Amino acid sequence: MLIQPSILLYFFLIILVVSGFIFPVISPEASGFYAFIAVMALGGLAIASYIYYVKRNGRELICPLGSDCNAVISSRYSKFLGIPLEYGGLAYYALIFVMYLCLVIVPGFLSGRALLGLSLLTSAAFLFSLYLLFVQAFILRQWCIWCIMSALLSIMIFIVSLSGAPYAISLLSGADKAIDFVHTLGFGLGLGSVSASLFLFLRFLRDSKLTDEEARTLKGTSEIIWLGLVLVLVSQFLSFVIDPAALSESSVFLVQTASLFISGISGAALLIIFGPLLTIIPFGEDEPSLGGSPFSVLEKPFFATASIALSSWYFAFAVEYAPNLNLPTLVFSYAVVLLLSVSLSLVWEKRLEKQ
Repeated sequence: MLIQPSILLYFFLIILVVSGFIFPVISPEASGFYAFIAVMALGGLAIASYIYYVKRNGRELICPLGSDCNAVISSRYSKFLGIPLEYGGLAYYALIFVMYLCLVIVPGFLSGRALLGLSLLTSAAFLFSLYLLFVQAFILRQWCIWCIMSALLSIMIFIVSLSGAPYAISLLSGADKAIDFVHTLGFGLGLGSVSASLFLFLRFLRDSKLTDEEARTLKGTSEIIWLGLVLVLVSQFLSFVIDPAALSESSVFLVQTASLFISGISGAALLIIFGPLLTIIPFGEDEPSLGGSPFSVLEKPFFATASIALSSWYFAFAVEYAPNLNLPTLVFSYAVVLLLSVSLSLVWEKRLEKQ
């Protein structure tokens, strides 16, 4: 099987985040944000359960990106006060999921002090997540994608939980210039790396194949793209927390955020499904039925997925400077851009086969 269960879980988590964002957009009130947090907690619970299952059964933790996740989850930093981190993750995410789900169903379920305690808990989890990211980056110098995703979910839970704290909204409103800077920096890193990746890929493909070194180079640029995407989406989340009522009615914000999510999903497919196979995909060869390599069937899906990821980035940037168009017009424009980009990529792929 080319797609393993861990990869299916990876995409399930990405889709979960996208679907969770719909709740505060539809209902920019407290209940919408509570539903979003419950969904994020469900994703964290799935990750903690997966790590618990793997460690309990003595199996290897498979990283969709090819990193050594086992070096991280088996290190001395995988326990805190003698307790395995996956146990703490299970308890934390289960509690957050149950509490916020109850708040969605019964808005007055918790008193003011209980809500404050819940906010303090999410704040502590946020700080601990930053600590774990620091450990991976500077002490272990190893990355575990599951740990990173758990940390990002914890960070998002903390950010969105600020929507219920007036002092936090006031503080974030005063940091609007910093948020704009993060937004601009994210687009700069993302678009620059996307353009560089496209240029390098076209250059590397002159001989109709990619070497291991060329594939590693493309993977390196993709990491910068992911950093840019995270910065842009974090700034989007912060802006939405500050003024959810206005942004939930903004067609530009909604379509831009949707195109960024689609770029992230297609980018994940490129990195996880196609990335490990880039050096064995025979670009420009005939289909297997015509005597070509069996991996040549991946060529068209690769080009289509790459075109969606690239065009979504460019569209998300362009729409920020577009006139104040209505939602149907922007959605139609985005669909046309995707259709054209996929069509052009498949036409170019067909020309490769004729060379």
